[in-house]
Parts: sequence; C-alpha cells; structure tokens
Amino acid sequence: MGRRLLLIAVVGLVACDRSGPLAELDAGTGTAVSPATPPSSPAPSATNAPDAGRAMPERPVPTSSPTVLITMPIDVQLKAIQYMAAMQAPQPGDAPADPTYAKSIADSLRGAGRPDVVSSGRRIDLLLEKGCDATLPRQVIARSTGASLTTLLAHGVLVVRCADHALQCLQSTRDADDVLCTRK
Repeated sequence: MGRRLLLIAVVGLVACDRSGPLAELDAGTGTAVSPATPPSSPAPSATNAPDAGRAMPERPVPTSSPTVLITMPIDVQLKAIQYMAAMQAPQPGDAPADPTYAKSIADSLRGAGRPDVVSSGRRIDLLLEKGCDATLPRQVIARSTGASLTTLLAHGVLVVRCADHALQCLQSTRDADDVLCTRK
C-alpha cells in the first residue's frame, strides 16, 4: 500500500514538473509557452526519436520486453509515465485530430471491448475485462477496422490503448514497434 501511495505522489509531482518533455505546454490552457532557459538534454538518438524533429524521453524498458511493473525501481516507473505522456503528445508535424474518424474507429471496436475516444480523437481506449497485452492494440485495429496505424496517424490518432484490470498498453501510431505497457 505504501509503495502505491508513493507512486501516486510521484505521479502528482511529475504532472506538476515543467521541466519534462511537455514543458512547452501550459497545462492550464493547452497553449505553448516558452521556457525561460532551453533544456540541456542531449540530442535524441535514433532509438529515442523515430520521427525527425521529435524528442522522446528515454524509454524505460526495451521494446523486446515492453512491460513496466509496479515492483520495478521508481526511476523506471517515472520514465514510463514520462514516456507514455510523450507518446500521446501532439508534435508540430502531426495531422490535426479528427474526432469523427476516431469515433468511427472506436465504433468498429465495440465487439472487442468498450471503446472510448480521448483527447478529441488523439487516443482511442479499449477497455477489456481481461486480455490486454502488448500486441492487442495493433491486432484489434487491423482485425476490427481494417485500418493501419499509418492511417490512424494521418487522421491525428496518436495512440491506441488497451486496458484491463491488471495491465494497460499504449501502442504508438507513429512507430509500430513502439508499445509500452504497465502492470499493476
């Protein structure tokens, strides 16, 4: 219980920290603000930034083992929170969100679980009783909608997320190999 409270407290601190990958966004208004000093982070590497000009924080775990557990060190859990936030954050070159398209995709997923459109179409959630894993978001999109991740990205959908009682997995539409899961 104490570790869970610590994680909740740390999540709250990270949400208030304006030095992370979303520092340029003012959480209250959703508008860009200029930081007082430029960030002193190293240039993104090819493994951290699959898209040109897109800075991603350090990935907490390798893509070959994409699940972060609550028993892992706090710094790994914090990296997971930052990485998942960055996966969902629009970048300057992203297409505008198309809520109508996102809703049509979500409606096509009704047979797989309870779908929901989040952030005006930037994320599609699929809530399940059980069965979420790192491969499910991409598979269910292909099987139930016939759309590709590239097509979703072209309509402004940045992430497809599945969640059940024990696991959540975020699938990036920018990079088919970029999936990150967290297990309770």
